[in-house]
Amino acid sequence: MGRGIGPARPPTGTSSPAPANSDVNDFTRAIALQATAEQLARFPQLTKSTDAARKQAETLIQQAEKSNKVDSSAYAQLSDAVDEARGANLKFVNTFTAPQQSGLKPLIKKLSKADVDIGKDSEALQKLGGSESNGKKVSALVQRLDKALTDFQSEQIDIGKQMGIQPNGQPQ
Repeated sequence: MGRGIGPARPPTGTSSPAPANSDVNDFTRAIALQATAEQLARFPQLTKSTDAARKQAETLIQQAEKSNKVDSSAYAQLSDAVDEARGANLKFVNTFTAPQQSGLKPLIKKLSKADVDIGKDSEALQKLGGSESNGKKVSALVQRLDKALTDFQSEQIDIGKQMGIQPNGQPQ
């Protein structure tokens, strides 16, 4: 009968299969995104400053819900904490290498959007803070700011994970 007809024969030899292309791509991407020593050192400062801003927001929410008049120092403390968190974030992002910027582009975009939201809410709160305002209005605005800070922190942690940094700032 005809040649070449019949079941396929398994390949012979002892060579091991080449790694899957996606495995090599994943490995190459992980190496390109790997955090530098400077980034590892900055990350805990980044997350601590965002935590501090969130705590100040929670304090202001509690004050606003208890009273129609909020102490002006609470506004200043929150504003300072937000500025510090945003500044620490900017310093961290500015340390990114070109491959990190390229590989993290979608996450950096989300982080930038969260930063813009924080800026808008913080500015609106500063305007409101200088006037006599009711506690419900202040509370609603600070709650919106707190949500923006939560989103901001979530994006920071996601970027850190992609760079091989655990939320506590340690390498994975």
